[in-house]
Amino acid sequence: MTMNKQFERDLKGPDSLQKNLSNSIESLASNRRRILMMLSPLVVVALAGYGVFAWSQHNVKARRAGLAKILAVRGQEDKDLSKRREDMQKQITELRNTKTEKDGKKAALSPEALTKVTNLEKEMADLKPDYTKSHAEFKKFYDSNLDAAEGWMAGLSWAGKELRDGRSDEARKVVENVAKSSTSNKFYQMNSRFMLIGILEEAGDFDGALKECELLSKIATDETQATVLLTKARLLYFKKSFDQAKVSLNELLSKHASTPEATKARGLLALMGPA
Repeated sequence: MTMNKQFERDLKGPDSLQKNLSNSIESLASNRRRILMMLSPLVVVALAGYGVFAWSQHNVKARRAGLAKILAVRGQEDKDLSKRREDMQKQITELRNTKTEKDGKKAALSPEALTKVTNLEKEMADLKPDYTKSHAEFKKFYDSNLDAAEGWMAGLSWAGKELRDGRSDEARKVVENVAKSSTSNKFYQMNSRFMLIGILEEAGDFDGALKECELLSKIATDETQATVLLTKARLLYFKKSFDQAKVSLNELLSKHASTPEATKARGLLALMGPA
């Protein structure tokens, strides 16, 4: 594989902001409180308003508790995988540490032991977590909480596994719905639209992905603008709109020269050659 082909391959795939959403419930909780404070400034002075707020808080706590249970199931599934790996590694270590009876030195592995070690190492390398239970629970929870932040987290977590398993059609519907429902929440706007860009790019819909980039550019923070610009340039590159791609890359380099994205931008510019 040539260096250019390898660089193109590295450009593809999800962006760095598409992270594991299931470990950020504390951040979500604090963000939710800030949103409630901004949306409900009169609650503290109106008894009726306070009643509505209290009921809303009750519902939020109930949703968080429900989501936390699913996250606990996911955590246990990860622990189960780690335990299986530990058990296999223990078997491999025991097989490799076989001693001779005469001088206590390690004996050469017998053909049978070598076969067992090889098979165990391959099996361990192929191990994947069994998310069957939590995956189903995420979808069920999302379907019951379509307009809540906790539901969006569950939906994107479910969609992420669907995409990893090569099932993009249903995942796309959920991601699009989260993007439409979460317009007041920048965190979920960023994550859902970046995920949607990956789906559209994989489907070859570069124009659709570029529209999502334009939406993201309007809400991106200073820290994420570089990622948006690099994503836009990458899409334009694969669309063969090289001049437009260079515009985005040069903007990235002029405004965010010290970011990791700038390094990739320089590589992509070099790949396209001089203007």
